[in-house]
Amino acid sequence: MAQRLKILMFLFVCFIFAIKTIQAQDIKATVIVDYSTLPSAVKDKLVNFQTQVSDYLNRNKFHSKVIEPEYTVEVTFQFFFRSSPSTDNYDVSLFVQSTRKIGDATIKQTNPVQPPPLFQFLDERVSFAYNNSLRFEKNDSRFDALLSLLDYYAYMVLGYDEDTYFVKGGTALYQKALDICNKPMSDKKGWTESGGGSKPTRLQIVQELLSVRFDGYRKGLFEYEWMGIDSMSINKRAGFKNVLSALERIDQVRKSEIKSYNIDIFYDAKNKEIANLFIDYGDRAIYDKIIKFDPSHRSVYEDSQRKAR
Repeated sequence: MAQRLKILMFLFVCFIFAIKTIQAQDIKATVIVDYSTLPSAVKDKLVNFQTQVSDYLNRNKFHSKVIEPEYTVEVTFQFFFRSSPSTDNYDVSLFVQSTRKIGDATIKQTNPVQPPPLFQFLDERVSFAYNNSLRFEKNDSRFDALLSLLDYYAYMVLGYDEDTYFVKGGTALYQKALDICNKPMSDKKGWTESGGGSKPTRLQIVQELLSVRFDGYRKGLFEYEWMGIDSMSINKRAGFKNVLSALERIDQVRKSEIKSYNIDIFYDAKNKEIANLFIDYGDRAIYDKIIKFDPSHRSVYEDSQRKAR
């Protein structure tokens, strides 16, 4: 009887631990790996990569607060292995895309529509060493080209998500991403040095978000999501008004700056959502205004303008 009681107690403790582990999950990461361009001998060394990266992202805690399961941020990490310049070293392109649940997070239970993107970025300057002996253990005190990269983007997508629920709510998470960029590292390409190309470094993206010059952008992101998109189901007209106000606020930041990397990120993620949103606005001329805000996606808006009622 005593032995049976011990077994039941052990199972109960395991159950409670499992629940706490699930509750502690900040992100729900899907990891996709493409190494089709690599030689077969190199591919064989990467057979465990997807599983190890997925386990690392889904197992570790990145946020200081407990996130309820229905608010877990869904994010996709797509790794495109381009080459292996030396043994166990890889040059990679990484596409990161997170989504944000609209309004009440429980809406997905009755509405299976995929939530629209919130943060998305193609990072084409990724280099790291990897082999099967790499220990996937989170350690904020040291820099590892692969693990620190995963940490950086985990903090970024969580920071973006927090900014949509509270004005500048993601600041502490962006600071953690900045701390990674400032760690000593042997290869700074993609981190603090561009290495050529027009894409921003990881440092430039997060520095911009922490600069007071871009407070208007972050307030605009909050206004767009929380006061605009989330209010559509309650008061559609007010939702439209707040979305337009947010876009105008973001446009003011763009006009005051020579370049804004995060505004580019915003419109790369949001252009289709914005285009579809205003089909039912009641005034097709609104698209002319939106095109002025975001001329780089003109064709997307013009296509919706033709469908508008």
